[in-house]
Amino acid sequence: MFKYPISSLVTVLLTWAAVAIPSILDASRHSISPAEYLLHTCVLALTLLVVNESTSYGYKTRYYLLFLLFSSIAYLMFFVPLSIVLIYSVMYCSILAFYAPIRFCYIYIFASHGLFLIAHALYWQSGWQWASAGMFMAFHFFALVMTQRMISERSAKEELALINAKLEATQHLLSNAAAQSERLSLARDLHDEVGHSLTSLIINLDIARRTCTPEQLSQLQACYEQAKQALATTRTIVSDKRNDIGFDLAQSLTQLSKQTPRVAVHLEICPAVKHVQLNTAQCLLKCVQEAITNTLKHAPTATDMDITLQEQNGYLELFIKDNGLLKGAVLLGNGLTGMQERVAQLKGQLDIDTSKHGLSLTIRVPYE
Repeated sequence: MFKYPISSLVTVLLTWAAVAIPSILDASRHSISPAEYLLHTCVLALTLLVVNESTSYGYKTRYYLLFLLFSSIAYLMFFVPLSIVLIYSVMYCSILAFYAPIRFCYIYIFASHGLFLIAHALYWQSGWQWASAGMFMAFHFFALVMTQRMISERSAKEELALINAKLEATQHLLSNAAAQSERLSLARDLHDEVGHSLTSLIINLDIARRTCTPEQLSQLQACYEQAKQALATTRTIVSDKRNDIGFDLAQSLTQLSKQTPRVAVHLEICPAVKHVQLNTAQCLLKCVQEAITNTLKHAPTATDMDITLQEQNGYLELFIKDNGLLKGAVLLGNGLTGMQERVAQLKGQLDIDTSKHGLSLTIRVPYE
């Protein structure tokens, strides 16, 4: 239920200790209100719940937790006269950058520091703390910039790795298409040139063995049988080359799944699915690529993706599911619309199922 990177957990605990311990042990105050203990505990608990990478609760719950965390920090400003409470706010600003647009983070920085100034000037009667507010505002902006840079760098690395995986899968598709074209060309040449020549040779040998002398019959008969065997072998080769037309989709999907960044792709392909028509393979491969792209882009909490390909009643069925948390309703953007168009061209069907635990895609196309 709870999943934390070690670095995030240590950072949260150290930040909380840096504020809670000096606040509680402040010798300048004669007594500490029980509400202050409760608020410090709430800040720690809510922060751990928000940064939890488990998918047991969705974005809507996390937004409620963020609101409660902000409320706890704001209340602490009226229980603790120390400016170190703003360290909580710096941590909150870094977390908020993962859930809200950058402009909302700027609004939060100015609002929280305005509240801090008002609390000290009007409630604690300690004057306008411009120096402390300015110093901690600089810390807020620094934390926000560094968080945004970290998010951008992570996205850029994931995008680069995914582009590389897509290029390799496309290269495999093109090389397979070129190989198929060569096989078809070879099959046609064998049939049209060698096959016809052998047929003509067999006819001539048949005429010769019917009109030859008894002394020549055995030799001509052997040549006749050899020519028939050569023609049969040629026809077998032509048939094999034509029947071998198809794309090895399993290999491309396996290669793509191994090179997908951040998300662990669990691939399961039915052994009955071997060679797939090139246009069908291209459609399914592009759909998988688009699904992985959408997961990395729109589901930052996703850690696993299940892909299953099987044959059922003359159809290829492709199931794709991730465990990412959805921020809202799924909109048919260019990616999903393109997937629907590709599947429709093959007279197939695309079903989209959403839940708070991830997005599921089911694709059914004819298997020829």
